[in-house]
Formats: sequence, C-alpha cells, structure tokens
Amino acid sequence: MLVSDGVIALRPIAVADVPAHLAGADPALIRLWPDLGADEPATERFADSAAAWETGGPARLFAVTEFPAAELIGLLDIRLARPYLDKGQASIEYAVYPERRRRGLATRAVILGCRYLAALGTVEEAVIRVDPGHTSSVGVARRARFRYSHSATDGDDRVDWYLQAI
Repeated sequence: MLVSDGVIALRPIAVADVPAHLAGADPALIRLWPDLGADEPATERFADSAAAWETGGPARLFAVTEFPAAELIGLLDIRLARPYLDKGQASIEYAVYPERRRRGLATRAVILGCRYLAALGTVEEAVIRVDPGHTSSVGVARRARFRYSHSATDGDDRVDWYLQAI
C-alpha cells in the first residue's frame, strides 16, 4: 500500500491482479481502457506498469483496493507525461468496478492520487479530462474539488478539462 484514507488504499498494480480486474471490468471501463478488456493485453499492460513503477517511469497504474481487505475494486491511472500536458501537470484517469460505484470510492481514489502527487514534489497541477456527457465522471472531478477549465477536442470527441492545484 502506498496511500490510504482508512476506507480505500492505492498500491501499484501487479500482474496477479489481472483475474480480479477482468472479473470486475464492465463495458464502461473497457471503453475507457480498451487494452484492459482481455487477459493477454491486460497482463501485458499490468506487467509494463509494474516495470514502470520499478524504474520510476511516467506511468503509474494503481490498484484501488478496499482497506484493510485489499480487494481490488478499481483502477487509478496517473501519467506524469502526456502530449497534451504542460510541464508540472499530471493526468488522472479512474474507474471503479460496477458493484462498488455510487459510494464515493472513485472520488476517494482521485483525492488519494492527488496526495500521492503532492508527495512526489514534482507535480503542480492534476488534470482530469472527461467526456462532458459522462455525468458520473464529471461528478467525481467536481467532488474531488477539481475546477472546470475548458473544453477541447480529442480526435472526434469533446473533452472537458478539470484542474486541481497540487
């Protein structure tokens, strides 16, 4: 465990998490992360993420777990580098498995992700980009005290940017 609020915890994802992830993933999560919808690509992505953790790479995929049981309930993806980010920014993407939704757990995970970023000491601002029609994701950003910044296009899709000072 890297960080916890006493209800949930974040820890680096591991290849051993693939079966629990696949059991919990639904079409909404797979739409967000298409490469995490099947065994082989999920195993590859989790292995790459584990390697990035070991080498200090810019991708930080977290397992979101219930505390203290450590049951996998979702994912939090922090990226310290993306083409659309400015220096000092990090992106946050998140998903909680369907049976755990609507309990505030995604909001807790985002807040813990921000605490993690603060501890790094190299990030000044967190960015959440969401489809404005995905009201649950917009709600998570707002409840985590991110402020709306602007709308932009990402390919053919419109995304709203929410920002939080770290």
